[in-house]
Amino acid sequence: MLSPKKRSKVHTVLTASTVRQNQPPRVNVERMLLGVWLCVGMLPLLLQMKSYWKFMTPHKLTEAVVVPAGAARETANMAEFCPVEGLFIASAWWNIAITHYYSMQHGRICHFVVPQYNIHGSYILGHERVAPSSTTPSSCTQEDNFSFEHYFYHGSISYYAFYEEGVGTYCAKDKTAYVRIRGLGTFDSNGDALATDRGSDGYRWSYWYGLLGLAWMIYRVVLLRRSFVLSKRYGRAYDRMGETLSRKAAVVYMQESMRLSPHNASNCCRVVVLYLLLEGVMSDLFLLIAQDGVFAKTQYISLGYNLSGVLSMVFEMLESSKWLHEKPRLLLKRLLFSYETCLVGELLSAAVMNHYLTWINRSHLRESKPTALAVSYYVWSLVGHGVLVFGLAAFIISVRVILASVYIVWMHRSLKVLTAPCSVDTILGVRSKMVMLGGYAWQNHQLFYRTETLKAFGVMKLIEEDGAEYFAFRRIRLINVRRDDLLVIGRVVGNAVEPCVERQCMNPVTLFDRRLGGPLMSELHCQEFTPQRVSQNQLHDWNLNAIAFQAAGDFYDGGNAATLILEKTYIGRMIVFLLFAACKRGNSQKRSDLETFHISNLASDRGRHATASLQTKDVAQD
Repeated sequence: MLSPKKRSKVHTVLTASTVRQNQPPRVNVERMLLGVWLCVGMLPLLLQMKSYWKFMTPHKLTEAVVVPAGAARETANMAEFCPVEGLFIASAWWNIAITHYYSMQHGRICHFVVPQYNIHGSYILGHERVAPSSTTPSSCTQEDNFSFEHYFYHGSISYYAFYEEGVGTYCAKDKTAYVRIRGLGTFDSNGDALATDRGSDGYRWSYWYGLLGLAWMIYRVVLLRRSFVLSKRYGRAYDRMGETLSRKAAVVYMQESMRLSPHNASNCCRVVVLYLLLEGVMSDLFLLIAQDGVFAKTQYISLGYNLSGVLSMVFEMLESSKWLHEKPRLLLKRLLFSYETCLVGELLSAAVMNHYLTWINRSHLRESKPTALAVSYYVWSLVGHGVLVFGLAAFIISVRVILASVYIVWMHRSLKVLTAPCSVDTILGVRSKMVMLGGYAWQNHQLFYRTETLKAFGVMKLIEEDGAEYFAFRRIRLINVRRDDLLVIGRVVGNAVEPCVERQCMNPVTLFDRRLGGPLMSELHCQEFTPQRVSQNQLHDWNLNAIAFQAAGDFYDGGNAATLILEKTYIGRMIVFLLFAACKRGNSQKRSDLETFHISNLASDRGRHATASLQTKDVAQD
């Protein structure tokens, strides 16, 4: 029989073993990333392919609304013979204006236009009373309803138009036709050709839309393939290291890997992507009038999502052009492009979109037919679509600004987070598509990235043989994914990240076990310096100056008497100052950046190490 002491020891061992056995199994990061890839990337692509196939299918006009070639136009008594003033489609009211009509044996074919959207079509109105359609309000009784059939073409930016046909009933009480959609398609026509179109008996389709849509589908497939490879490799690396990744971080990493433009893209490439996004917005604008019920709400969300892509691409072009200083750049990015608020505006816009469309269509734009005739339907449609899109974009931006401000106050108890400098944000620059407001840590009036946030953006740590730590980040290319795309883009000093010469990361990497951020070290010693994204020319010039310092005392290698003299003596600092004066004459064009950068790096040993130790001491570990 065991003594109480021995029994307690055995009990302790068994309890620890039982706890280890009862621990939940570690989540396979690679499988989790692939699951997110299927939901976030593959599912939207399949929906887009379905819409593309629907529009590419050839369509044929109903014989009742086709006008023969010999029929004459008539404009007499149009208000009496063509009384319809609006269409109620997809839970929204759309204004129409009659231009002329054709008298046929089976009835009058009325040609109408929606001037602010470059929509042209024809309808035929029955003479017998029928039962109201499912979307007709109860105020319209059977005595007020007549059969209604129509088709129209909605001109796009390019030389093609979207086709739609529908059937329903016309309510004479409110002069509105309540329509259900019956067919969709595309046709190579736009502008004046649509205004004079009489229809035809054959099948119609669009080669232009087919080529553009196919190019966009191929581009999306390439992006998904790139994202798949990146996610698979990133997940395998985590599984090999035995690390975990939260679901939120996995979604953020997936969104970053599916960015529309690569890291080294030019603005010309971004303009092409922006044009394709605008074509997608035009498709969504047309589908607003072609979907009913739940599908209409889904289309509203899709429109808001594509508008967000347009806004993100425009900001990326502005960001890469270096027109913005660091403080306003960070303010705009944290207010408008954060993962916590990116979909809220789209969802809210979907809830009120039908009311917004009705309000726009009942405004003074419904009476803009003379203006459209004067400047052309195509040009005026750019104004009409612009009013619609800019209003929706302003709503989404307003929602994001309000929610981002409220979230930051609730999360960090200070609005200073919006403009606070962060060395990680400065180093990443345009490489990050969006930011995580909840991934920041606000402490001692400084802003840091949490370790889980660094994981979400794919940041890795490189440790050299001398113990120096570097900030590694994977470059995202347009098509291919190379194994040597992991780049060193910054040097870690304490909790701050400093710019360094961009180079390939050839050594094994690991994860950061502490928060990174705070202002750049150069900001701590030279407040007038505004950190900007580091170009290769600046880094080249900084390296030339480094050669001069090595000649003066081999400062960058350290450890010898010359280094100590340069670091710790007054005469050494004067030598450094004179070297800067010599470098300034040879490189006057960038002297501000060079002086500030090297003065901060050649500061006194006491100030530099005291600042690094202070940051390391004050920042709590995750």
